Amino acid sequence: VAFVVQLQHTLLDIHALLDYVKILYPLLASPPSKPMHANPTWMGCFMRNTEVCESLYFAGVLVWLVYDEGFIPLTMHIIHPVQLMVHDNIVRAMYSESGVSKPFPSI
Repeated sequence: VAFVVQLQHTLLDIHALLDYVKILYPLLASPPSKPMHANPTWMGCFMRNTEVCESLYFAGVLVWLVYDEGFIPLTMHIIHPVQLMVHDNIVRAMYSESGVSKPFPSI
């Protein structure tokens, strides 16, 4: 079972890298003049940098800007602001080893 899980994880990493090279990198290298339609198969990303957020948005990546409302530029179009909440009932056992969080590494 562990081998299958590791294989699936590796194949998903390769798939994500190929999507980046084939689809996303060309759009980031020469940005379109208007936003692309979001790719529904991508999970998207959370970020704090407004410039990178805008670049990814124009490339068709779902983006969640984590920012204090007072610091968001007036030129940025916010579709739906969300209030962040901390939940007490989130299961974290599968992501921790000896009490230390160990999520999957970024590629």
